[in-house]
Amino acid sequence: MNSDPTRERILHGLITLYILKELVKRPMHGYELQKSMYETTGQSLPQGSIYILLKSMKERGFVASETSQNEKGQQLTVYHITEEGKKFLCDHSQALQLARKIIDDLLSTVDIIESKN
Repeated sequence: MNSDPTRERILHGLITLYILKELVKRPMHGYELQKSMYETTGQSLPQGSIYILLKSMKERGFVASETSQNEKGQQLTVYHITEEGKKFLCDHSQALQLARKIIDDLLSTVDIIESKN
């Protein structure tokens, strides 16, 4: 992602919340989550980083996993959100709403600056 530790922590936190949000919809494997993130943001995560985040989330009890085989006989690990993961996601509601207000305000200022140039 980036070598700035604060920026990296913020991005990891947001990506963690994004993953949990996606798993509310349905269980998914890492590749599906990575693809969904790309379709939403247009940005790819560094290779393997989604699995590092999923491992951490599993250790924290936010997700659980099951291994199955696809039609080609390949083993897939499918993740689903736990009750603890849902609680963690919901616990961030106020912080996300505040972040949205701050981001909207920042973007409004950027628009004003750019319209003057």
